[in-house]
Amino acid sequence: MARDFIKIDTTTTTATQAQLLKSYVSTLRQAYELGTRVKSIMIHNNDNSNFSDIEALFGLPVGQGQVVFDLVNGSLGSMEGLFQVDDAKEITERLG
Repeated sequence: MARDFIKIDTTTTTATQAQLLKSYVSTLRQAYELGTRVKSIMIHNNDNSNFSDIEALFGLPVGQGQVVFDLVNGSLGSMEGLFQVDDAKEITERLG
């Protein structure tokens, strides 16, 4: 496998936005890891037909457990390159 790591150099005087880019990368990584944890909890608390435990655990309205599970799953799938969906955007606009 080729070495494809790209180092962001924050030490050059012209790299005024380098730290911003590093922060973006770090935030995305944290979001991915949190999403993986949330999805894992959700997977162990439903049977593909009853999502009421997810609703209770995550403070969701009745009937919205599967919708939120699908958004979490879709957002992670997008990050992993498995799906071409906008769930990562949707989850930030629909939940809160």
